[in-house]
Amino acid sequence: MKKKLAVLLSISFLLAACSGQSSVSTLVPLSPTPSSAAPSALQVVPVASEIVVGPNRFAVGLIDPSKGMIQDAAVHFVYFDLSDPSKPIVESEADAVRYQTPDGLTTYYAQERNFDRAGDWGVDVQARLADGSLSDQRIGFRVLANSTTLKIGVKVPALKTRTATDVDNDLKKLSSATTPNPAFYRTSLAQAITSGKPTVLLFATPAFCQTRMCGPAYDVVSALQNKTGDAANFVHVEVYSGLPNPASNGFQLDVAMKAFGLTTEPWVFLIDKGGVITWRVEGPVTEEEIEQHLKPLLGS
Repeated sequence: MKKKLAVLLSISFLLAACSGQSSVSTLVPLSPTPSSAAPSALQVVPVASEIVVGPNRFAVGLIDPSKGMIQDAAVHFVYFDLSDPSKPIVESEADAVRYQTPDGLTTYYAQERNFDRAGDWGVDVQARLADGSLSDQRIGFRVLANSTTLKIGVKVPALKTRTATDVDNDLKKLSSATTPNPAFYRTSLAQAITSGKPTVLLFATPAFCQTRMCGPAYDVVSALQNKTGDAANFVHVEVYSGLPNPASNGFQLDVAMKAFGLTTEPWVFLIDKGGVITWRVEGPVTEEEIEQHLKPLLGS
């Protein structure tokens, strides 16, 4: 799989960006740093490889070059319309929500928001650090008019993803997780979207992940499945075919990855009872985030 990997911390935080056109950010010349803020060495790294017109989770990781990942900060986003880069216009602002993966290694700051136009945007990421100091950094990013990845509002294809029955219950042929969750392999995606229940669909490869986010994402979705039970379908698809040794076929992408237009991992899709995508997220994710969007589909 062709990727560009953004290295945030040597120990844990690798985030994949799509090959080809992407919204990976670059520094842009916005207004000077406010006099109230100290000169900033803050590094801001976007979590998603793409931002598209419509609803998105805008999320960033924060790095202090001398101390590593910033785990505890109060973060505020100020967005700029850069249709004319020489005249940035403040579009909106919002407080970010702090999230941390269950292993405690990855912290990110996110906002769910809608982007109403394609093109160039900027964001001023303002961080109040644990010691009370203020640091801020501006980055630019591009919002895409469309994407090869299936978007919110699209009906998913009725794919006959493999189940435990297809492999005589040998889950090593379906999952590279150390401890696979059998509930993920009871029904195919085609069966799930016609079952009359919402579906949580996870694309991840814990043992072969390029971003080191797949294992935590698998654990998050597994914990949510244990809590939710049979009220929703949970389907996991590995990124690569050919398990338990995907190298045997040259790490070919699974057909479902291709059908969803995916080139990075992990991804989580929420699908309603009618088979339509209602939410999607790339990269690290928490149980809280998924549950927030799943509850309305469950009618609770």
